[in-house]
Amino acid sequence: MAAQTIPAQPFQQQLLGWYAHNHRPMPWRDTQNPYSIWLAEIMLQQTTVAAVIPYYRRFLAAFPTVQTLAAAPIEQILHLWAGLGYYRRAHLLHKCAQTIAGKHHGHFPSTEAELLQLPGLGPYTAAVIAATAFNQPATVVDGNVERVITRLYTINAPLPKSKPLIRQKAALLSPLQPTTYNLQPRLYANAIMELGATICTPQNPKCLLCPVQQFCAAHAAGNPAAYPVKAAKKALPQRSATAYAITDSSGNLYLRQRPATGLLASLWELPHTGNWEAHQPPAIPLTQQTPAGEITHTFTHFKLTLNLIRATTPHTLPAANAFAPSNLPPLSTLMKKALTRAFTP
Repeated sequence: MAAQTIPAQPFQQQLLGWYAHNHRPMPWRDTQNPYSIWLAEIMLQQTTVAAVIPYYRRFLAAFPTVQTLAAAPIEQILHLWAGLGYYRRAHLLHKCAQTIAGKHHGHFPSTEAELLQLPGLGPYTAAVIAATAFNQPATVVDGNVERVITRLYTINAPLPKSKPLIRQKAALLSPLQPTTYNLQPRLYANAIMELGATICTPQNPKCLLCPVQQFCAAHAAGNPAAYPVKAAKKALPQRSATAYAITDSSGNLYLRQRPATGLLASLWELPHTGNWEAHQPPAIPLTQQTPAGEITHTFTHFKLTLNLIRATTPHTLPAANAFAPSNLPPLSTLMKKALTRAFTP
């Protein structure tokens, strides 16, 4: 059934009719401003809609234009980003804003090909901005759309190997040419993603409510949850380290800043040792070293067990590394977890 042909016009019309009455309200759907849409799409990578909305609103309040974002110090951006995770996105966000403010004089390119040249924009992000901000024909394929397409066509090749075929099939259903029935690319892009997010879900898809059920080969076969087929995941390597939560007599906490590139770039952290990274604790005399439990954290490429030591020093901490608990610099989710655990009785 993978070779079946789906008539694009009836598929699109039924999908759009459903979307008009059933889509979720989202603040970035109320605008065609490419800056707002771009900001939301970068935040939505690896992050849920519910988690993104408050960050999105705070960012727009702090940086209402791409020029204000470009001019902001990276420390301010990281501070507002803290908690969203995948901090490389924040650095690329800043770099992209500076490219648009400078090279493009504050104006987003309007074509998919031009958008692909911007820092941090891959095929999906370029396509979704072209479609939803500029109403340009584009094949938008995110994880939700991948799931919809693999079920419609019962694509048996596993991800990620099947991505080119999925994109090919998605293009057949996308409004890539002007249509006689006034179908807007921005509406179709949002509708196909919304279908995957709310109806064609990973587990227990709501097939009885699906507006395009009649076109779906997986539904006809009675096994939609079997798609998409995914290659077996390799077990992540395990790493361990020991972090030191050091305070001085004034209650200040010792933190150091990570390098400007690499994992958790420019964020601040507790000093640590072990096989996470080749660092040494600061050369500060420590007293009252007390085990404070451990936390686990999963990065993209490894899992970390972080043992915590709570310690004090009789010396005044270096001014560049001393922070009052009420005025901490930008921290990663990992370090926020570590501090909470270290100072929880």
